[in-house]
This record gives sequence, structure tokens and C-alpha cells, in this order.
Amino acid sequence: MSNNTAAIETSQVFFTYPDGHAVLKSVTCSIKPGEKVALIGPNGAGKSTFMSLLNGVSLPTHGQVHIDGTLVEKESLVNIRRKVGIVFQDPDDQLFCPTVYDDVAFGPLNLGLAHEEVDKRVKESLALVGLDGFDERSSYHLSFGERKRLALATVLSYGPEILVFDEPSTNMDPLNRRKLINWLKESDKTILLCTHDLDIALEVCDRCILLTDGEIVADDDASKILHDRQLLEENNLELPLALMTHELLNNILKNKDDLDEDHRFIIGNFLHAHRHAHGTDGEIHFHVHSHDDHSPAHTHHNHTHHHDDHEAGSQQHQESEK
Repeated sequence: MSNNTAAIETSQVFFTYPDGHAVLKSVTCSIKPGEKVALIGPNGAGKSTFMSLLNGVSLPTHGQVHIDGTLVEKESLVNIRRKVGIVFQDPDDQLFCPTVYDDVAFGPLNLGLAHEEVDKRVKESLALVGLDGFDERSSYHLSFGERKRLALATVLSYGPEILVFDEPSTNMDPLNRRKLINWLKESDKTILLCTHDLDIALEVCDRCILLTDGEIVADDDASKILHDRQLLEENNLELPLALMTHELLNNILKNKDDLDEDHRFIIGNFLHAHRHAHGTDGEIHFHVHSHDDHSPAHTHHNHTHHHDDHEAGSQQHQESEK
């Protein structure tokens, strides 16, 4: 894939069902090779339909979709589907063979690859998702989290350059969710996450596209969109849980006069570290606020960063030890 060619490009895309219901309306966007992008929006926004256009499961009513410069149309579907791998929300939609090995080998075998190459890809894909040694196990006897990772392996085995995930963290336990997040962060693939889990979007993605009623209403850095309470709530979403926790603790620190010094110190340090972890970069940090709050302590510009919470907690803790 050329770095000069968009991995995914849609131009004035409309999609309308035969009954006349318009799902997508003039959707135009471009995703570069290697980008990690979150596609977010309320239920019924058109996210699943958009996903289905990327490997030709559906075709636009009007407009064009290009994958690595190739127009998605009936004549190009074989090539397109080798480049775009979709990991569905329910892994059982992708698993249908008697063993783990057979499920992962299905894609490479259909590409006409030699047995040695198929075997190599199966082992590599299972290792990537942490399922080494599962080859002969029944896919149906795995846990949900293991089946979710197996579904990813079935896609990885045929070597797509673009990975599209439909609600990747749904019904996953915390440990497997963390393993998935780590894998996504380390991957060099072009990744599109279609998700309601805004915490995974905040942690994994550099960019966020907000789709509502079939239209793109925001397309910007993930940290900007996901810190914007007003924008999210106007589109039936809410702040990521990590940011809501930050806001709650910040309010406790500022408003609980009877909070002892040790707790102030702990909360202050947590907020300081959390702000650095979820800022847009090493210098600019976002504070959770409504748009009608224009106080200097909430500015987004000029590298303003107030350490009041951290410093107040540290100062009070030091005084208590004197």
C-alpha cells in the first residue's frame, strides 16, 4: 500500500434502502495507511452500513468508495476483500469449522496458497492473538473472549492491510479487553474501530469520526472529540468513563473540605498522572468542561496546564508531615 494513496476514501457516498430510507448522506472522508480511527455515533447513525461498504458487502447508492486507490465495485470485490478484513461483533458469525486450525486456515486456502504457507500463516496468526497451541481445539468450546481473538486470527491469516472492527470490546472480560487494546495499539495495520466504547477509542485511536443520522458531524483528533462533553451529549453519547472518573475526582478534591490530607495527596497525584496520560500530547492537556465555561483554567490553547489539583494535594500532604 502506497503512503501517497489513501487506505480508505469515500466521496459523496449515499446509501438508501429500497424502501427509501436514507442511511448515509454525502459521506466523504479519507483515512491514511497506518491510521487508527474510531467511527463513533449513536444507534442508527449508519456505522454498520458504512462498514459494509468497505469490502463490498453493500455498494453505495451514489458516490464512490476506494480502497488503496481501487474503486469498490462488483468487478473488484475479490481484490478488495483481500485488502479489507472485517471482524464482526459476534465471533460466531465468522467461526464455522470443526477446529481452530480449520477456521484460521479457511481464508488462506481460499486464496490458493500452498499447504506450507497456509500452515505458517495459521501458526503466526494464532500466536499474534495469544492462542498458540489451540490448533486442534473445537472453536465452539472456547470462551467468548477466546472466540473473539480467534475471529481476529481468521482475518489476520489472509493478510489484509486494513482491519475494520465492529464493537471489538463487546462482552469481553477485563483481561481479554486489555489484551485486545494492547494488540491494537501495537499493530501497524490501518485500523477502523466502529464502537460505542469511547474508552477504547480514547486509548487506541489518534482520530475520531462522529457519524449521526448518516452524516459526518465531526472529524478531528480523538482527544479533542472525546473530551468534548457538549458535542458528545448533543449526539446521544457521553464522555469516556476514564474522563468521567477524572471529573468526579476533581470535583471531590475541590469541593470536599473535610477530605483528609492523605486522600487529597492520592487524588491529586492520580489526576496529575491521568491528565498526562489522556492529554493531546506531552504539553497540551484537556480539562473536561461544558462549552459555556470559558475560565482561564479550562483553556485548550497556548499549552495552558494547571497543576492546582496535584500541587494542592502535594502541599497539604507535606504540611501534614511537618
